[in-house]
Amino acid sequence: PDNSRSELKSIKSKVLLNFSSTAVPMTIGLAIIPILIEQIGIERFGILSIAWMLVGYFGILDMGLGRALTYKVAQSIGQNKTENIKSLVWGALLAISTLGILGTLILSGITQHLVYDTFNISTTYQQETAAGIYWLSLAIPLTIMSTGLIGVLEGQQRFDWTAAVKTPSAILMFLAPLIATVLSPSLEWALASLFLVRFLTCIVLIFVTHSTLKEYPTSRFDWTEFKSMLSFSGWLTVSNIVSPAMVYFDRFYIASVLSTSVVAFYTIPFDLLIKVLVIPFALVSVMFTVFSTDWKKHKKRVIRNYKKSVLIVLMIMLPFVIINYFIAKQGLTIWISPEFAEKSYQITQVIAIGFFLNAMSAVPFALIQGMGRADLTAKFHLLEMPLYILSLWYFVDKFGLAGAAYAWVLRAGLDCLLLYIAAFKLTRNSEIEIIPDKSKIISAT
Repeated sequence: PDNSRSELKSIKSKVLLNFSSTAVPMTIGLAIIPILIEQIGIERFGILSIAWMLVGYFGILDMGLGRALTYKVAQSIGQNKTENIKSLVWGALLAISTLGILGTLILSGITQHLVYDTFNISTTYQQETAAGIYWLSLAIPLTIMSTGLIGVLEGQQRFDWTAAVKTPSAILMFLAPLIATVLSPSLEWALASLFLVRFLTCIVLIFVTHSTLKEYPTSRFDWTEFKSMLSFSGWLTVSNIVSPAMVYFDRFYIASVLSTSVVAFYTIPFDLLIKVLVIPFALVSVMFTVFSTDWKKHKKRVIRNYKKSVLIVLMIMLPFVIINYFIAKQGLTIWISPEFAEKSYQITQVIAIGFFLNAMSAVPFALIQGMGRADLTAKFHLLEMPLYILSLWYFVDKFGLAGAAYAWVLRAGLDCLLLYIAAFKLTRNSEIEIIPDKSKIISAT
């Protein structure tokens, strides 16, 4: 019992650290954004927001190696095979660096085309935007290297260090452009400041990660282990590409089939409600590391923690759906306008159900990947993609804008069902039943 309480306390502190590293910068960002808009104007801010999105999505270029490192480091520690850790880490970071340099060459090569042909940017801002994107292209290796280094720290369950680095770094991603606008309103300065933040973050992470790896022995490079990690990361890459594609495909479909004038009635509640996933995902990213570390030797402990995690996410998300149902219309009326609320509140209510299912599926998703079966989650996403596109076509044609929300909920429901079935089947030979006790589910509800 004492060990169990100590373990629970440790997990709680890690979840809190993980949550704060996202929630604190997000809150500060909400305060800084209006000031930035006033300083540089709405069009420059629009370009800056695209730059933020690009920097965020640079992480996908690591081809899943960041999360694969988390899994492999955690698994090695759990199995007391720490002699493999250093060679795996430095081998993966070398591969990540190569991918980053390739990303730099690609983005810098298409910058002129993006600025002058693809994006509808005013001629006044084209030159400074192009100069700024060149700075962003240099940030690609730094960004994905940082993703890999954070993966190493998370694999060691060093969430104290990840929070200590990620929190100020994320705050500076908002604050640095604001400071840059004091020197010059030019986007080149603002985007160069993002490069500087990524550079400093990467340098700090290199020193921190190096210090945490000192305690592990050094061994010869193990190609078998490295190939195993590459296989895991390959399947992660499939999920990393297909999953965001499904998240954003609907808005492009709405714009092309219905009208760009109605997209906002769908995207604004969607982008607002997605913020609530910060809470369950803070738990799940910690539990992925815990599952990866313990699965081979402590299956009972993993299943116990899995059941607790499901109940915790249920207790967080169920009130969210219920409250959203009753206040969606009033909330949108106060926040935006009565006219907007009238057209969007029912869509908001439906989308909230989708996010509930999305949050609930995150726990078995983490368990399955923590067991080393990233191939299953990727195959599920590949199965869901065509079904989602067909359902989107059918429901939008039949119900209009609300149909997109129905299709989103159905996809989230299918994903949730597949993941829970897979989690049950993969663990059914264990001595503890994986389905949480019915009385506890009723109490939580």
